[in-house]
Amino acid sequence: MPRILVADDNPLSLRFFAEAIGQIGAECVGASDGRQATVMAAAEAFDLFLFDARMPQLDGASALRRIRAGPGPERLTPALATTASNDGEFHRALRSAGFEAVLVKPTRIQTLHAMLLQHLPELRLPHDRSLWFDDPQALRTSGGDAGVVGALRALLHQELTALPRELGEIAATEDRRALRDRLHRLAASAGFCGVPALTAAIDGLQRALEAGENWPETALDEFRACCAAINRLLG
Repeated sequence: MPRILVADDNPLSLRFFAEAIGQIGAECVGASDGRQATVMAAAEAFDLFLFDARMPQLDGASALRRIRAGPGPERLTPALATTASNDGEFHRALRSAGFEAVLVKPTRIQTLHAMLLQHLPELRLPHDRSLWFDDPQALRTSGGDAGVVGALRALLHQELTALPRELGEIAATEDRRALRDRLHRLAASAGFCGVPALTAAIDGLQRALEAGENWPETALDEFRACCAAINRLLG
């Protein structure tokens, strides 16, 4: 069973992460601050770190740097940062500190699952498909024909398979108009296929895109992860 070390000074956040991580077949080990996390990382083996960016005693970036500088095998363990800040510069600083990606709190459970699955593909998504798919909506859209729903979702699977390349090309030029257009087309597909998790991911990226002039790198990372998780379920 994969083991994930979660460091967060908020007990409510720790409880949320513990429950969510348990749902996908991993063990959550909690630390109340960065200093405790560094001690635990030196003594135990972990498959992933999930560190809050701002904690007393030692913040997430400082804790990760201390672990990376140590002699043990945990210096190679991948790490994700969590933060309530939407500041793009702060997010870039966290990536520069060694975090693979940043999750903005409050985090939707589907987004957390998708991000963890991206870095630990051996994890399993929850059996409750209602977190990701709305079958009654899809049936209403298709006139009650389950065969049509299956065919539409097969087409969505093809669309999501090609999407990473398309997003890569758009991100290379930071073409905001092209990203808006691509999200608009994908939203129609999500609606026809009854995939509210995809609709929510699209809405989140669209909000980030419109919220400022900077390229929404963090939101795009979360979006890619959600699309990959949905596509895995469709496959």
